[in-house]
Amino acid sequence: MGKKKTEIKPEIQEDVKKILEKITKSPEAALNTPKTMLKKEEWGLLTILNLLLASVFPAYFVNILLISFFTELGHLWTTHLSEVEREKLVNFEKEFRKGYELEGKKKYTGAADIYDALAVKYSKDPKIAEIASQRALFLREKLIRKKAGKAAGKKAGKKAGKKAK
Repeated sequence: MGKKKTEIKPEIQEDVKKILEKITKSPEAALNTPKTMLKKEEWGLLTILNLLLASVFPAYFVNILLISFFTELGHLWTTHLSEVEREKLVNFEKEFRKGYELEGKKKYTGAADIYDALAVKYSKDPKIAEIASQRALFLREKLIRKKAGKAAGKKAGKKAGKKAK
C-alpha cells in the first residue's frame, strides 16, 4: 500500500499554445471575440422588423400579406399603359364596335370584312390583331355552318316532298 502515485502533467496542445501566445502578445485580441449573438450576426432593419412582425402576427399571415402585396404590385406593373397605347386601344374599340353592330344586324360578311381590315391595320400589335382575326374567323365559320344548315334543310324538304307524293 505504500505505492506512490505518479502525477501525470498534461501537455499543452499546440493549438492552445498558439492561442496563449497570441493573447500574451496582444491582450486586445481577447476583447475582439463576440460575447453576444448581436455582435456576431448582421442585424439589419429588415431582420429586426421581421422578428417584430413574427412576434405580433403569425408567420402564415405575414406570408399571405407579402404574397398579396407582390401580386398586386406585379398586376399594376403589367397593366400600366402609356398614353399612346391607351389611345390606340380606344381607337381599336371604336372600330371594332362598328363590326359588332353589323353582327347585331346579322350582316356577318360585312362584320368579318371590318375585322379583317382591323387585323391588317393593327398588325404591329399582335394581341389586338389576334382579337380581330379570331372574330373574323368565327364569323366566317358561322356563315359556313349557316349555309350548310340551309342546304341540308332544302334537301330534307325535297326528300319529304318526294315521299309525300
